Formats: sequence, C-alpha cells, structure tokens
Amino acid sequence: MTDKNEVREETEGATEQVNLEEESREEELTQEQREEAEEAGEQQNDRAQLEQLEEEKARLVQQLLRLQADFDNYKRRMTQQLASMRLEANEQLIKDLLPVLDNFERAMQAKREDQAEDPFFQGMEMIYKGLQDVLANHGLKPIAALGQPFDPNLHEAVAMQGSGGEELSVLAQVQTGYLLYDKVLRHTKVLVGQSEEEDQPCQK
Repeated sequence: MTDKNEVREETEGATEQVNLEEESREEELTQEQREEAEEAGEQQNDRAQLEQLEEEKARLVQQLLRLQADFDNYKRRMTQQLASMRLEANEQLIKDLLPVLDNFERAMQAKREDQAEDPFFQGMEMIYKGLQDVLANHGLKPIAALGQPFDPNLHEAVAMQGSGGEELSVLAQVQTGYLLYDKVLRHTKVLVGQSEEEDQPCQK
C-alpha cells in the first residue's frame, strides 16, 4: 500500500513537474511574444515619428523657401525704391542747376574773338566744362537741335520763320534743352522753319 502511494506521489510529482515546465515554456513564449510585440510597436512608433519628422521637415523647407522669396522680393522693391528716390533727388538738383548752365553758356557766347586767350574766360570755360562733365556722369545730356528736323517731343518752337510747311527744321537754338537719361528734363527752345534746300524748289 505504501508502495502504491509512493508511486502515485512520484507520478503526481512528475506530472506537476511537467506541468510546471510547460507553464514555464508558455511563460517564456508569452514573454518573447510580448517582447516581439513591444519591439514591433516601437518600430511602428519610430516609423510614425520618422514620417512626422519628414512632414515637419518638408513644411519647414517650404516655409524657408517662401521666406527667402519674400525677402528677395523685399530687397528688389527696396532697391527699386532707393534708385527711384535717388533719381528724383538728382532730377530736382539738376533742374535747379540748369539756370547756372544757361548763364555759363551765355557768357561763353558773349566772349569776343580777341578774348579767347583771356585767362578769365579760359577759367570760366574750364569750370563750365567741369560742371557739364559732372552732370553728364549723372545722366544729363544736351538735346541736339540746330540743323535737326523739328521734333515736338524734344524741341519747343518759340518762333517760326517763313510760311512753314510739312517738314520743319531747327534754324536757331534759343535755349539748350536736356535729357536726364531717357527723360526730357527741359525741351530745347528753337526757331523753326523750312531749310534753304526746301525753300528753293518752292520758289521755282
């Protein structure tokens, strides 16, 4: 009887041992599965974070490009505004200097032939030429008139000689006009009429 009990106890102990081992293996498998599941979850989270970071990077790059474009446009506008302001300031200053040029021009025209070597007139001529050169560097250019066809865009007729006609030319220049770059700063005041070549056929 005792032997049967011992056998039963040994059998039950072996069964419990097997059960414990199976449970242990199951726990190990469950632990591995949990670890694999956690690792898979972490990888998925990492991918999600990476995608989010990529999206954020793309958004920041687009924002940076827009800011760069806005800044370039701002610099271009400021450059244009400064150039326009400088041109307007130069235009007003040069307009104020035109009467000085006119006075120099009249003084040069009033000079007699015997005064050509006079140091006073030579000095005035040097100053006049220097002033013209400085203003030319800032875009000022005299408008050619004498002997040219009359152009109302450049010339202002103050008098007409003869009966006139369809094709008029400048016979004399009363006051010099100027261009500031491509803009007419002041029209040249002129005497207009038909040239001698045009008058001769009319007289025949």
